[in-house]
Amino acid sequence: MREAACALSGLLLWACFPKIQIPGLVWVACLPGLAALATERRLKRAFLLGYLCGAIFLAGSCYWFVSVMEIYGRLAPVLAWVVLALFVIIMSTFFGGFGFLMGCAARRSAGWALALSPVLWVAMELARTYLITGFPWNLLGYAVGAAGVRQIASVTGVYGLAFLAVGTSALLACVLLTPRRARTWAMLAGWLALLWFAQWRLAPPPESAGPETAFLVQPNVPLDDPALETWTPWHDPAQLQQLVNLSRAAVDDFSKTSTGPHPASATPLLIWAENPAPFYFTRDPIFRNSVENLARQAHAFVIVNTVIPVDASDRLITNSAITLDPEGREVSRYDKIHLVPFGEYVPAWALPGLVDKITSEVGNFVPGTSYPVAQAAAGGIGVFICYEAIIPQLARQLAAAGAGVLVNISNDGWYGDSAAAYQHLEMARLRAIENHRYLLRATNNGVTTVIDPYGRVREKLPRYRQMVLPAHFNFETQRTFYTAHGDVFAWLCVAIAALMLAGISLKHHKLVSLGNGPRATGGGQQSLRSKRD
Repeated sequence: MREAACALSGLLLWACFPKIQIPGLVWVACLPGLAALATERRLKRAFLLGYLCGAIFLAGSCYWFVSVMEIYGRLAPVLAWVVLALFVIIMSTFFGGFGFLMGCAARRSAGWALALSPVLWVAMELARTYLITGFPWNLLGYAVGAAGVRQIASVTGVYGLAFLAVGTSALLACVLLTPRRARTWAMLAGWLALLWFAQWRLAPPPESAGPETAFLVQPNVPLDDPALETWTPWHDPAQLQQLVNLSRAAVDDFSKTSTGPHPASATPLLIWAENPAPFYFTRDPIFRNSVENLARQAHAFVIVNTVIPVDASDRLITNSAITLDPEGREVSRYDKIHLVPFGEYVPAWALPGLVDKITSEVGNFVPGTSYPVAQAAAGGIGVFICYEAIIPQLARQLAAAGAGVLVNISNDGWYGDSAAAYQHLEMARLRAIENHRYLLRATNNGVTTVIDPYGRVREKLPRYRQMVLPAHFNFETQRTFYTAHGDVFAWLCVAIAALMLAGISLKHHKLVSLGNGPRATGGGQQSLRSKRD
């Protein structure tokens, strides 16, 4: 019965996210699993129950690993499934650890276990963010869709939303296990009233167009083209010129037709997506001259993706974003810090000898170490690349360094038409809320979009179309608590979980000690029986 409950929670957690994404499900998804774990005092069994829930959730969320590794990593189908299985086996240990510690608390009482669950869940998600390469994909808070409640992330980060969701499931589980206890019903009513108040009080203001302009270029280059392995636009001036002409035409057409509230002194941003094949800005004069001339002719800040060799042998390279000012001068270079497992390097634990290259340089990328911000007249521009949108601290560091707008360039073509591209978008939206910044997101084949500081998708392009999105935004200066202080809430949850577990352990050992003494009480004998269980 407990196995079925935890398996159900794994399925419900999966259904919280795109493409299924059942509205409101996040508030009850953990309920079956928490009810099962809160009444399971056998630690090994509690670990396995949590592990089962996590394995189902992760396999469902990341099923797209198989097609990515098969199509672009050129793995045999069996090996592609092996890679997914290895990922699930390893990453599910975080959920198993959650179950184990819930089992420790359940030895005290079901109520203690349920009270521990929200802070323990946050601690587990923090560990997922930073340990074993760091893969915080589909943290539970991303599934919270209530616009008002979501604004809490500007203080707590995405972890605070997970705390609320798990706390709701825990209170419902408490009512389920003790339906006649009036105090439990009162706590649940108060908790729901608090969520309603947050949804009402923190509701975003009406949408309004920002005074600044950006042009997000979606080139829609197919990744399944066999010629892509040797696709070098700088050696084919016609292809490169097509992309330049597309950008110039969008700027010119907008200038002719725009009647919006745009100041005459405003300088637009022209943003190219992350490329499926490498541009070499520092090595190729044709490409460099083209984008420098584009910046001057469009009188815009231009952001392009490039690969930059860092040694004479060209074996070590960075995945970088270059920002040019309206005079065509390089004003900022951001080197990608958090590299993609299997895309830019192969983890040592994941059969590196068997995994072929997804890109021609896979395994040779080196991470950057700094958070540069390009300075425009109206504010700072902070750029991060693709997968880095799922790392809360990275966007926060850019905002703290002075970025008034965040730019995410990405190539979601690797995901095909799977749920991953839409999951990626949901995660990127929280970076805007956490730091109260507009997020300009240019992708190769979608979803190219503008997200406002409240996490709302304001404008977007259809997928699989070669188009340019003229977007309105503003440089923001408000400094949120999260921007200023980072993951204080998450680390506070870690501390509270540790203190609660220490208290439970101390109480348990005292009861065991009493049970072994000459004046053992019935309570001590019960503790001994619990320990043997």
